[in-house]
Amino acid sequence: MSIPVFKPSIKRKEMDSVLTCLVSDQIGPGPLSDDAAEMLMERTGTTACHFFREYERTIELAFSMLDLEEDDQIILSPLVPGAYLHVIKKLNLQPVFVDVESNTAAPDLDDILDKVCEKTRGILLFGPFAYQWDFSEWENPGIKIIEDITQNLGSEVKDVEAGSTGDIVIMRMEAGDLVTCGGGCALMVRDKSQKAFLDEVIDRYDDSILLPDMNAALALVQFKEFEKSFELRKELHELFLTSLMKSRHGYLNTPSESTAYYGAMPVLVKGKVKEIQAYALKKNIKTTLAFKGCCLEEGQDYSIHCPEAETLVLNCILFPLYPTLGKQNSETITRVLATLP
Repeated sequence: MSIPVFKPSIKRKEMDSVLTCLVSDQIGPGPLSDDAAEMLMERTGTTACHFFREYERTIELAFSMLDLEEDDQIILSPLVPGAYLHVIKKLNLQPVFVDVESNTAAPDLDDILDKVCEKTRGILLFGPFAYQWDFSEWENPGIKIIEDITQNLGSEVKDVEAGSTGDIVIMRMEAGDLVTCGGGCALMVRDKSQKAFLDEVIDRYDDSILLPDMNAALALVQFKEFEKSFELRKELHELFLTSLMKSRHGYLNTPSESTAYYGAMPVLVKGKVKEIQAYALKKNIKTTLAFKGCCLEEGQDYSIHCPEAETLVLNCILFPLYPTLGKQNSETITRVLATLP
């Protein structure tokens, strides 16, 4: 049987949590969602957190807190999920794309500042594959920061953890993400005025937009077990990286003095991607393009000139990396990474 790229880390504790929720007859939004929200707020230092069923709706709700008008600008990387571009287009906003660094897949903070103008209303920071920025010398231009921590929850640089800087913080929780509850997304805000506005926005809808407790039961256990899972992922990444360095292929870096929490193993292919993927599949290892469905792929209606991002879209692939791989699968991936053609 092939080793999938992503596999939800659902263990006995998660199953027991869901079963307990089911027998309680409280499967809609309720106390488990509140408990999970409290744990996320403590980690990110935010004042409010709500869980929603849909990623795009969560993004749209986040944008509604920016007091946007038509043609206002949002600065972002072309490698962020295409859902952001869908919302930007729906709201008649203007995306301003900042190219990324070839060795990190993330834009430089100074490059972002160069794009700021009087029409800028928001800056989106999406940390790809455990990347976290060093904000120690960055001068915030006074513009609202949206921080998406879907792929870098737990990562930190100089004691600044992902999610602790943004005015608005978003975290998707789909099956292939660091934390999964079978779908859904968390939306957090930092100051009290945003909290009041968010509560007002939510009151306009019924509970059907909120994540059910049956799903939140999964996330709650994963938040409690987060540090244990972190150590397992860290050990796997170090093992796989050591093997990959024996090949001619590259990898994505994180800043020095950083702690990184990986949800997959990104490989920068030198040569033909399909050849590498075919080689891995012969060894029963599935891979996928790292930035499939990103803004660059979804932005046919826009002129996006970001050569480094374009290269990464074509040449960066993901190998499996998750705590339930097991010894045999981990050894197989280790051997394959070291012998990639």
